[in-house]
Amino acid sequence: MHSKTLLGQSFAPLTYQVGFLEAPFERLLEVFLKWQSDLGSGLGRQPQHELLTGSLSDALGHLQPLTTPPNKVLLIETHSRWTAFFDNGLRMSDPESHVGHLCTIVPCKGVVAHCAPDRSERKDPDALRIYGIVSFRIFTTHQVDWLNQERAVVAINDGGSWLFSADGTEQPFEELEKYKARRIASRFTCEMLERYCAALGIKLFNGAFYGGKTAIINTIQRLAPGSPVMSLEEARKHTLGLK
Repeated sequence: MHSKTLLGQSFAPLTYQVGFLEAPFERLLEVFLKWQSDLGSGLGRQPQHELLTGSLSDALGHLQPLTTPPNKVLLIETHSRWTAFFDNGLRMSDPESHVGHLCTIVPCKGVVAHCAPDRSERKDPDALRIYGIVSFRIFTTHQVDWLNQERAVVAINDGGSWLFSADGTEQPFEELEKYKARRIASRFTCEMLERYCAALGIKLFNGAFYGGKTAIINTIQRLAPGSPVMSLEEARKHTLGLK
């Protein structure tokens, strides 16, 4: 499966999945820190953050090391009404739960875009096996049929077999005829995902779209002993098969 990627593969796997919240950077940072602070108050933990300014490439480097589970978050302005959300997940960034919850407490609309190449067939024992997926999720401010997820379109390698699903409220920009393609992986492609995001004012794969005010946040998440930890360079080697 061909896969487009933000900034090529330079910051894979951090850029395979990106969250967006339709809220100003300052408001989102305020709400996120209060949420984490409230969660950590009974545990004796508090989030720590650093404010920066610059490009997405500069900012992503500050998410190191990559961990499972993720314990750092990046909020960064875009040249639009959306603020982008990344984390330092080792196998890939996983912003869905954070974005979904933040939409209810900011409150605002949210999008999570996921485009990862299929690397499940790799045989080397040190590989980070990633199953191919293209998904588009819209989150709203209130409860719907499934939590506050308004729409989800997904094509995924589910452990060897490709599956496709389209749940929730159809959006006017969707290419519904493509969902009937015989090859399941062709029913929803990275190119379609890019167009869906563009319809909402998000230039998903354009690195110049991101940049400006930035926050690197150490969340209250603690790593268990033995949790996987890698530098970005190590993660790229294990993910992409680099020497």
